[in-house]
Amino acid sequence: MQTLLSVMEKGDPLEYIERLNIRTDTLIVNQCGREDVRDERPEGGRNINVHIIERKERGLSISRNLALSEASEDICIFCDNDVRYADEAPDIIEQAFMRHPDAGIICFFIERPERHHPVRSHEGRMSKTDMMRIFSPEMAVRRSRLGDLRFDEDFGAGAKYRMGEENIFLFEAARRHIERIYVPIRIAGTLPNESSWFTAYDRDFYVARGAGYEAMDKKIWHILTWQNLIRKRKEYIGTISTIDAYRAMKYGRNEYRRYIRKRERRI
Repeated sequence: MQTLLSVMEKGDPLEYIERLNIRTDTLIVNQCGREDVRDERPEGGRNINVHIIERKERGLSISRNLALSEASEDICIFCDNDVRYADEAPDIIEQAFMRHPDAGIICFFIERPERHHPVRSHEGRMSKTDMMRIFSPEMAVRRSRLGDLRFDEDFGAGAKYRMGEENIFLFEAARRHIERIYVPIRIAGTLPNESSWFTAYDRDFYVARGAGYEAMDKKIWHILTWQNLIRKRKEYIGTISTIDAYRAMKYGRNEYRRYIRKRERRI
């Protein structure tokens, strides 16, 4: 098993090994304005290998795709710089893949301020509703089952649309019939950290959300849109009205459609 960690730092990326309680071999993609590749061993008695790739190119999905391509192990888990793992997390993840040998993706529970309980109480195949409630560090993958599935680099921190990359990844996996399993076991909690993409429930947020829903499943765009507007109303209503949020999402959908058409013409 290998942990895939994407960071945007100019300091020593090895500092994250202890801070995040990483206990597996690790591949770190450090988007720091330099170009370098090296292998290191962390201090503190952790007997693990750390492969560090430093790149000038920015973008969370770009770095995760690079990590997927360069990983040395079949089972990998995505990691953010504000996730601290439980001691038993590697065993929980490996045992889940042993129980589900056909699974390409298994999602676990990471406790965070906005979610104190798993998205469902029982282990099993994920529904579309489940996939919409996952954030990327909860996802572990078996690379040999993914084929060429990768994150959409137009989505995620540092991209054209700043969020939704993990949900799009899961929906695309469903279209490719890659088995997706949810295991409601806590593997980590989050550390206090300033979000690299969330600023407020403002127009820009909903433009990106509307584009993301179109990329996830354009056939049910209206369902995805209105379930969000109804379910999240208490959170956004002090910043933007429901009708303005809907208009922003519709704008994001249409903008994304135009963007895709232009990109396809260039190809």
